[in-house]
Amino acid sequence: MEPITTSAMIGGIVSFLGTKLAKDKSINSFFSEFTAATVDWIKPLFLKADGTEKEVIKNLKEKPESVARKKAVESTFEMALEDDESAEKYIKEMFEKLSQTEEGGKIVNNIINSVQTITGNTTGNITQNYNQE
Repeated sequence: MEPITTSAMIGGIVSFLGTKLAKDKSINSFFSEFTAATVDWIKPLFLKADGTEKEVIKNLKEKPESVARKKAVESTFEMALEDDESAEKYIKEMFEKLSQTEEGGKIVNNIINSVQTITGNTTGNITQNYNQE
């Protein structure tokens, strides 16, 4: 099995977050899944100092299935990771915790299946296209 990339983990986390927000509209219920250290890292990404939600999370709450809004949240994670590479441990923790839930497990299986499909098909297509030229 191919390893799951940090980017794929972030995508899974954001899919789970979108699903969670579609159901109960509360970012705080999402936070309750994780350790205090992870929550301390993630809260400033989505909440202002006064506890109100930042625009990126408000937008996702309005349309949790929106690809563009999910990408904006993914970018928020990626920028935070770019600023602090040690934060990758929080991404991994979130992904592992979410994969243990029923809903999160479905998302993880979809990611794993996508990685395997893309890996298998891409190699074949590249080889086939290269040989035709």
